Amino acid sequence: MPAEPPPGTPSRADRELAAHLENTPLAVIEWDADFRVVRWTGQAEAIFGWPAAEVVGKRPADWRLVHDDDAVAVERLMREIAALRRPRSVLVNRNYTRAGAVVWCEWHNSILLDDAGRLVSILSLVLDVTERKAAVEASARSEARLRTALAAAGMIGWEWNLAANRGAMSADFAAFHGLPPEVTYDSPAGAEQTVHPDDMPAVRRAAAGAIAEGGEFQWEYRGRVPAADGGERWFATRGQVFPGPDGRPARLVGVTADVTDRKRAEAERGVLNRRLADAQRWEGLGVMAGGIAHDFNNILTVVLGSAALARRTAGPGSPADAHLDEIELSCDRAARLCRQMLAYAGRGCPPAGRADLSRVVGEAAPLLTGPAGGQVTVRLDLAADLPQVRADPGLVRQVLVNLVTNAAEASRDGRPVTVRTAAAEVRPDDPTDGFRLPPWPGRYAVLEVADVGEGMTPEVRDRMFDPFFSTRFPGRGLGLAAVLGIVRSHRGGIAVDTAAGRGTTIRVLWPADDPRPAAVPADRPGRGVALVADADPFRREVVAATLENQGYEAVVAGTGAEGLELYDQRRDELRVAVVDVDLPGATGCGLLDVLHHTDPDMPLVVLIGPTGEPPPAAGRAATLRRPFRPEELAAAVRHVTGG
Repeated sequence: MPAEPPPGTPSRADRELAAHLENTPLAVIEWDADFRVVRWTGQAEAIFGWPAAEVVGKRPADWRLVHDDDAVAVERLMREIAALRRPRSVLVNRNYTRAGAVVWCEWHNSILLDDAGRLVSILSLVLDVTERKAAVEASARSEARLRTALAAAGMIGWEWNLAANRGAMSADFAAFHGLPPEVTYDSPAGAEQTVHPDDMPAVRRAAAGAIAEGGEFQWEYRGRVPAADGGERWFATRGQVFPGPDGRPARLVGVTADVTDRKRAEAERGVLNRRLADAQRWEGLGVMAGGIAHDFNNILTVVLGSAALARRTAGPGSPADAHLDEIELSCDRAARLCRQMLAYAGRGCPPAGRADLSRVVGEAAPLLTGPAGGQVTVRLDLAADLPQVRADPGLVRQVLVNLVTNAAEASRDGRPVTVRTAAAEVRPDDPTDGFRLPPWPGRYAVLEVADVGEGMTPEVRDRMFDPFFSTRFPGRGLGLAAVLGIVRSHRGGIAVDTAAGRGTTIRVLWPADDPRPAAVPADRPGRGVALVADADPFRREVVAATLENQGYEAVVAGTGAEGLELYDQRRDELRVAVVDVDLPGATGCGLLDVLHHTDPDMPLVVLIGPTGEPPPAAGRAATLRRPFRPEELAAAVRHVTGG
């Protein structure tokens, strides 16, 4: 028989258990009922640094084991254990090592009672979780930085679990989309509350396609709640589909950004690009029309002048009178056609004179019966005390008639067309949404024509001012093109408010103009020498003949230099000068400057082309636009000379 082990020798089972306790990564610490150390394993020494000989028989308060900031929590747990209220407990707290370092430990405690139910001992299994705690804190800091970065970038991060069909967000999903906070948005029904109903089908298709195909995904949508200014809010989503262990899609991870500013900037760029294209198209048309009009008007001036001179030569009652009448009438028609071409291209005559918009509309009211077709009533709502506008009343009437014609044809069931006038002021920071021709900042008188017709689609609205474009029948559509050209030549603005099914309102802004006292020419009696400076020889002869018929001696020059030479030679005899601004050499403007500064009282008649800008008003001067009749030239000479 094997020999019995000596008394007090540990059994084999105790030795094996002790070996296991020494090999476990957990520190095993046993306390008696008074919380004095009974057992302190090697792993406890490895974690805390104290050998068993230095701590056995001590209470935690007898040496520096518990971190000062956690002492209260540890003492409270010890009291609960001693009172048998916590037979098992877990506590994570900080401890000191023998070297003074701080370690985070996870304490798993259990108690042992005797047969009488009295506390015998406490066993603590301790795990060093310092690295795990540091990793968790680092992850939390990284997540906080990510949240901050997303918030600063106007983004929100999210993850969608496909199996649970639930989502988790990096920030307040409701606040991000401007939605009520009392609703949860981590379910499919809740998440869809963030998307505008009109965009929901597209978002669903995009999400389903991403799940089916895997990989990256992206989509854009409008929010259900508008922005603070009432406009649309836009969001863009980008992300990645991640598979599960079985290779099937398991999670969608993405970010959603508020891209409202970007979408608005894109829309503004689109508007600017369309305006640029319009400007280029109109500029090309204007260059062509201006070139044709320049040469055509030169010819008309000569034809009209020659016809007038021929009439004087033939005398009253001449058989040629009927033919001369037809020549002059045809020239008038050609001149009107040329002005209409320039109006379509926006290169018509700059506005001359001043007008009261309400008065012009009121006087034109009888003319609106025809454009309205007799089937539509035109209602007038005219404001009083409007600012005067610098505009040609005839062109204002043309704009009015064209707009009323368009509105009457669009009206449904004979509903009335309303014409209003009002005052308005455009500030530099005012939005230009709805303007086809944006106005400059300043004061305006507004002409508004509104109908309650079928309205226009965006595609029709974009083309409504194109020449010859019409939705009705071929051969129409010139009216609105002329409106745009006339308003552009007046440096005004046009706004269009329309939508399919709710009618159209067009507002034309005419720039206000402060009244300026007209210069009264001083008396300069008698006849004398008249200087004629014009590069066109035929027109020069017509002008000279007209002045000679008025009793002047005409001296002619074909260049600015020749005009200056004649002025120096005949200065004392000179009574009037007729100068074309398109002179070569010293130019007509240069000659005019010399004449004005040398003799501010010199009567001047300035000839300009159909698209030219009148020179600044100075002294006793009148402007005459080509083509003109000899009678118009004679009237201008009488005006500046006081004759």
